[in-house]
This record gives sequence, structure tokens and C-alpha cells, in this order.
Amino acid sequence: MLNKQEAEVDRRMKELSIVVASKNTQRTIQLCLEALVEQVQSDELEIIVIDASTDASAEIARRFKQIKLVQANPVCLVPELWKMGIEMTGGRSVAFTTANFIPASNWVAELRRLLQDDLAAIGGVFEKLVPDKISQWGIYFLRYASYLPSISPHLSTQLAADNAVYQRWVFEKYADLIDDGFWEHPVNRELKADGHSLFLTPALRVSMGYFSPPGDFFSQRFFHGRVFGAERAAQASPARRLFYILASPLIPLVLLLRVAQHVLKSNAQKFKFFFSLPWILYYLLGWSLGELSGYLIGKSPSKRAQLKDYSSNS
Repeated sequence: MLNKQEAEVDRRMKELSIVVASKNTQRTIQLCLEALVEQVQSDELEIIVIDASTDASAEIARRFKQIKLVQANPVCLVPELWKMGIEMTGGRSVAFTTANFIPASNWVAELRRLLQDDLAAIGGVFEKLVPDKISQWGIYFLRYASYLPSISPHLSTQLAADNAVYQRWVFEKYADLIDDGFWEHPVNRELKADGHSLFLTPALRVSMGYFSPPGDFFSQRFFHGRVFGAERAAQASPARRLFYILASPLIPLVLLLRVAQHVLKSNAQKFKFFFSLPWILYYLLGWSLGELSGYLIGKSPSKRAQLKDYSSNS
């Protein structure tokens, strides 16, 4: 129950904030923002783009007067950009994506409809724009095999933050989990452990365009794997940590089997999956080496983002 002061603050908050992370997305950011701006026609909604690019992404985003653009240090990872967005928005709920994705024409309407239910977080599915290079299909299957459009609506243990919305109170309750960025998996895990509901639905759709060059995605997988390995090691006994290290050669096989299981039981593009297997294995190597380094030496030092506020888009 909100007290009188809290209720007044809640009334002043916007209904929904949309945080778009951008890292070298000049191939897709125009389509992403066009899709969002067309759907956001209310003062109760806001769009903020946190850009950490070295290409022309920020220049493209600046053309959209309806958004707030913030530029960050290019070394920042997407979860760090999302964290900045959380701190700069004022919505009772916060939706996330990256500028690599083009939201469906009813994306915002579905967000608002789904948020009427008493759910801590809601996630959606991922389609793939075609045609595209096999290396990009490898990224698609590796990252989003658990969130293919053929799934049925259900309560879930995990959501992908690239297409998800969370209630504001989640970030307040679990503030300690997002100190180094909004890495959705530990937040999702704690929400479930505390009895809160995560809902996954195909009604909430985005389409993946060009994601990143293979080498860049390999590096991203390495750093994300390192964070995962370091956090896992920090919670483990010395014996368990040694087990993780010794078992690390099996990581690519275990992860590949998980991806294949999701793809083969769906109506997804199975031929694309088989052709992209060499790329999937390459990306899995990046994650595995990162996870092993996390077990051995922990996370890399946190980076302080260098921000410049372009709220006027001038």
C-alpha cells in the first residue's frame, strides 16, 4: 500500500519508459527508432537511447526529436547502458531493447496491455530479418533459441532483456544486483526465488537485423561469459570452483545441445541452423573462454561510463 507522498510521486511518474541500448547499430537504428516513435504518441511514454558507438548511430538517433539521446563511453557493454537508462528514466515500468531490433507494429500496445496484469516482468520472442549472412543467423540461434516465435505463452524462469519490460520496483528491490549493469539473469533468478512471476509471450515480438561483425560478437560473448563465470565462482566453495574449471572444456558442447534442443523442436529455420553451426561453435568458444577466465581470475574492473546528456537532441 502506497502512502500519500508515495502515491503523489507515483502519479507524477510516466506510465512506461523504453530504454534502447546502441553499440555501432547504424545499419538498424533508423528502422528501430522509426518503429518506436510511430507507436509512442503519449506524454505518458518516453524513449531514451543510450549510445556507446564509434559509428554514425548517434547522428542517426539525433534526427528523432521525440527521443532523449545520451552518449556513453564506447567501452561500455549493453547491460551497463541499460543500467544508465534505468537511472535516467521516470516510468513506473521500464522496457528494454537494443537498436539491433525492430519492434513489431503493436509492440508498445502489447507492452501496455500486458502490464495491466500483476507481473514483475514480461518478455517476448525474437524473429530474424531475412535475407542475412550465415554468421548473423549463428548469432540469432545462439542468443535467442529459447525465445523463438513458435513458443506458447507461459510463466518462465528467464527472459531476454533485449525484448522485455520490468516493473520499476524490481530495480529498487534488487539494486545490489545491478551495480555493474543490468544483467537480467541474476535479477530474473532472484525474482523467481522470491515468488514473483516472469511471463514469456509471443505477443511481444521484435525482429533482429544486423547484429555485429563476428569478431565483435566473439568479444562480447567473452566478456559476458567472464561476468557469468566470476559471479558463479564467487558463490562457490573452492572445491566447486575447481570442478567448474576442470569441467570447462565441456561448456561448448553443453550449450550447443541446449540451443539445438530448442531449434529442432520448433518450426524455426532448421537449415539455417545447420549451416550456421561453425559460427555458433566459434561464438561458443568465446563464451567458454570468458567463463573459464571468470572462474580463474574473476571479473574485469568496473568501468565508469563517461556520459554526455543530449536531452535536447541538439
